[in-house]
Amino acid sequence: MTSKLDTKPVSWLDLSAAYASDVARSLSRMLFKNVKRTRDVVDSEYNVGQWSRVLAEKAWLREDTIEDFLVGHDQVERLAKVDGRIVGLLTSDYYRYRLGALTKLVSRHCDSSSLIELGAGFGYNLFCLSRDPRWVKLRGLDIAPNAIEAGRQIAGHFEIAHRVTFDRIDLTNADDPHFAELLGETILTYFCIEQIPYAVDAVLENIIRARPHRVINIEPATGMLSRFNPRDIASRIYIRSMDYQTRLFELLDELDAKGRIRVIARERMNFAPTLHNDGLLYVWEPLEN
Repeated sequence: MTSKLDTKPVSWLDLSAAYASDVARSLSRMLFKNVKRTRDVVDSEYNVGQWSRVLAEKAWLREDTIEDFLVGHDQVERLAKVDGRIVGLLTSDYYRYRLGALTKLVSRHCDSSSLIELGAGFGYNLFCLSRDPRWVKLRGLDIAPNAIEAGRQIAGHFEIAHRVTFDRIDLTNADDPHFAELLGETILTYFCIEQIPYAVDAVLENIIRARPHRVINIEPATGMLSRFNPRDIASRIYIRSMDYQTRLFELLDELDAKGRIRVIARERMNFAPTLHNDGLLYVWEPLEN
């Protein structure tokens, strides 16, 4: 529960300085790095970058429980969004809070005991959910071999491989055989479609064609962001500097208006690990036969 968190209020002065620093980093990235989120860039950042490090470090082998592994031991203070407010707290405390916040959020929008996450990475979100026995089947599909292997090893180490499984999918390839698994299932994406800004239309069509029961998209976007709120300004500039997608929710609204899907929830996320990771949530169901 968030009431048990040791959080600190953030002064207007400190928050202003933090936003200024965040925006400056994003602007610097735009000016000097000119990031284009191509397939090679994503592979470099994740498969041979972040997921390769996770697999090599095998931090799960040093922990007694899956919760210890997910929360970690980072005692560095950070600013994060907790229950919709920017507060100061320890990094490990934020991720302990996130365990419950994510579980409540997904459970509120999922009416089944199984879930497939697209772009699951090594399964961090799925392992968070696995602590709740209501989830009988948690399936992670990703394009990165190192993420898939790490997820399988983690599930095996904590003896939950019968409930949490992993395999490969290329969301941009309409002929990928693993799209068949989506039929009738509840699907989650969590900051996944952000990575493929030049294929959003095609990926969305591929998912609709697979005929899932329900889709929960939690992604960055700009549609709900104010042009005057400092936090929203920081998020908007960060999204642009990273070349993340911004069209997903606009497309979903268009498809809803055309009667191809039914959007049943639109929300702003009330938790985030930084000032700029301000995700939006859409829950929708395909209406096509």
